[in-house]
Amino acid sequence: MTLPLEVAPLVDALLAGIRTALSDNLTGFYLRGSLALGDFNPETSDVDILVVTERPVSDAEFEALSVLHKRINPRDNQFGRHYEVAYIDRASLRRFRPGERNHPTVGTDWPFVRAEHRDNFVIERWIVREHGVSLLGPGPKTLIDPISAQELRDAAASELRMRVDDWAGEGVPPPTWLTPRNYQAFEIETICRGLYTCRLGTLPTKPQAVVWALNALPDRWRGVILWSQAHRNDPTPDISALVEMIPFARWAADHVRT
Repeated sequence: MTLPLEVAPLVDALLAGIRTALSDNLTGFYLRGSLALGDFNPETSDVDILVVTERPVSDAEFEALSVLHKRINPRDNQFGRHYEVAYIDRASLRRFRPGERNHPTVGTDWPFVRAEHRDNFVIERWIVREHGVSLLGPGPKTLIDPISAQELRDAAASELRMRVDDWAGEGVPPPTWLTPRNYQAFEIETICRGLYTCRLGTLPTKPQAVVWALNALPDRWRGVILWSQAHRNDPTPDISALVEMIPFARWAADHVRT
């Protein structure tokens, strides 16, 4: 795979820095997310990476990685604030276990921390296993056990229900991060993808999920899905679309319970 020109400097800097910080504890470095699935859009996508370690990241290694991520300067690259890296040791990566130990992670909207993986990492493992791009290390199918269609469905359903708990439940105020239109559009597209996975047992790209949703879901939701496509590049703060978006999220969560 040839990295997009916009992405290559960031990926090169991360790989070099992670090699130094982890030394012999570095097992593999893989592209995931839209870069792996083939729908990367420089205007809307983040750079998503999985780093596999031989052993759990030690406190000293964590501190070295923290320094590295603080040193990544958004002025040097447009993706300096738009990337996500998850660090998982080889034993933990093989199969998702709810409540497993916290793993180091950094992302667009959070600093470098140790955080528990939720069910969405079943989906992330599937992306890496089936489509991940190895820039260092063995093929991902040697590191991750097969993930069944039912496991994907269960993880997608859990994520749809989680959205209701996080921001679409009765009496739950929308979080401030959901104010920009492009973040709302991202959530709508993600809901479409979750419904697709629950129905068909595989994971599409988001554009594929949107096309499917426009044809397969009730006409009631056509307007909010089309709105997401008109505003996916629009960072304007605006909560007016939540009037339709919140009922859509609730309907999706109820739909996968039946």
